[in-house]
Parts: sequence; C-alpha cells; structure tokens
Amino acid sequence: MANVAGASGQIEMTRPLLGRFKPMRVALFVYMAGEAGLALASIVEYYVLNARGLDPYLDLGAMSSAFSIAVLGVSLAQIGGLIASVILVSMWTYRAMKNLHIVEAVAAAMSPGWAVGWYFIPIANLWKPFEGMLQIWRESHRLAGRPEKVAAYMGWWWATWVASNILANISLRLTGFTDPLPTYDVGILVGAVGSVLSVVCGFLLLRTAKEVTQVQAEMRSGGLADTFG
Repeated sequence: MANVAGASGQIEMTRPLLGRFKPMRVALFVYMAGEAGLALASIVEYYVLNARGLDPYLDLGAMSSAFSIAVLGVSLAQIGGLIASVILVSMWTYRAMKNLHIVEAVAAAMSPGWAVGWYFIPIANLWKPFEGMLQIWRESHRLAGRPEKVAAYMGWWWATWVASNILANISLRLTGFTDPLPTYDVGILVGAVGSVLSVVCGFLLLRTAKEVTQVQAEMRSGGLADTFG
C-alpha cells in the first residue's frame, strides 16, 4: 500500500479489510448458530409449556435435563459469538472508515471512532451507525469507480438489527414474570422471532461487509491505484 501523509506529517497507510473480515465472519457464524439454537429452544419450550398445561401428569424429567444442557450450549455459543462479533465488527468498521479518511474521501464525514462509537449511544444508535455505514459504502464504491447506489439488503440489515434488539428487550420483560403464564408464553415467542431476525441480520451484515471489503480492494486497480497500490 502507498503512503499518505497525515496532518501531523507522519506517514499513514491504508490497510486491506480482508484480514479483519475473515475472523469477523467466523464470529458472526458462531453467533448466528447460537441465535438459531435459541430460536429453536424457545419454540420447544413453548410447546412443552402448553403440553404440560394440557396434561399435568406429563413426565418431563429426562427431557427437561437434556433440554437444559442443549440450551446452555447454544447460550454459550450465542454469548461468545456476540462478544467476539462486537469486537471484530467494530475493528472492521473502524478500519473501513479509517481507509477512507486516509485517502481524504470527501463524503466520509464521520470519524472512524464514531463510526463504531455510535453503536453504544442510546437513542442515537437507532440511526447513526447506519449513517456511518452508508458513508463507507458510498465512498468506497465511488472511489473504486463503481455506482454509489446502496443495495437494498443493506437497508434490510439495519431494519432487522433494530427490530431484533427491540424484540429482545420486549421478550426479556415479558418472560421476567411467570405469572400470568400467558405473558411468559408470549415472551418466549417474541424472543424466538427476535432470534430469527438476528440470524437474518447477521447474514445481511456479512453480505454488506463482504461487498465493502471487495470494493476497497478494487481501489488498488481503480481510480486510487496510486494510493492503494
């Protein structure tokens, strides 16, 4: 990669995103597997609760133990995958925006730090992170000589991210009260839907990140050959 002088006079270099995309992909797949498992577990739990209501003498002893072990496994995968994904997606996002700042992309107005930081600011995290990703997408495509039009799946990624978080919060509140039971049942179903949306969100994020990773790599042979070459 070519050198670009920063404001301080020190030499800054752009870096490829592929090295950050690959581990991010692994972490997201682990997270999605955990969420898929939790969605299935929620459906099974809902069925079991209703079956118990229909037949109070139904023996759930062995089944309950196996179910608890399975839920523990997928929960650990989900939590571990989530933590790793947060870290690795943040690193990828920071570098994607940083590359654009190094080459002085005019429409990359958000700083690399805030492209990540907005995810952790209540209320603002409903739209500001998406704004940052839009800047990354458009400027990366423009500088690579590609159309800047944003793919529809990127909008769906953000919609599923927001919806899954809202449903997770609703589910937590509904399942936090075991009386009356119908409220708990609804919470389980809401949680299952939220988990499914999280899986969809993960796939769409991977598709978005893969596209940006490829486009920034194309800058080497495009309009920024002297900068990225």
